[in-house]
Amino acid sequence: MNRAWYVLHVKPRTEKKVFAYLERYGYFRYLPLMVKITKVQRRKVRRELPLFPGYVFTCLLPDERIRMLQTNLLVRTIHVPMPREMIHQLRQIKRATRAVGAEMKKLANTFKEGDYVRVTAGPLRGTEGYVKYDGTQASICLNVEILGSAVEVNISPGDIQKMS
Repeated sequence: MNRAWYVLHVKPRTEKKVFAYLERYGYFRYLPLMVKITKVQRRKVRRELPLFPGYVFTCLLPDERIRMLQTNLLVRTIHVPMPREMIHQLRQIKRATRAVGAEMKKLANTFKEGDYVRVTAGPLRGTEGYVKYDGTQASICLNVEILGSAVEVNISPGDIQKMS
């Protein structure tokens, strides 16, 4: 049997618990995290939160999928029809999180307007996405189409090139 790619839609605030289950069973798992620093009683607290709240990415056999559904932590499983495209999008986001870390912002919906560009210089060179201009500051939006979500990364306008 072949493994299939799934996006596990999990119950609220159980992403790390589902990730731990997948790890315990030895299944492939991916949970992109972002660092958020907040102040609690005059102290700075560093927290790692899911970049896509409510979602964990995995590759499972049909019986492994059933085992995960039996944990009662999942809302549903979303089959990924084109895994190569999703993997490419996740790799771009992983590369961006390593390159710029805390400068990333989560967007509510997929960014659809603007030009489609490729980054030509800097740590994100080769990354493709949509551009959003905010005065003098430019951002590139990296989409994960299956979730209808995106990540926005600040970038210099001189480091991007419009694609046709």
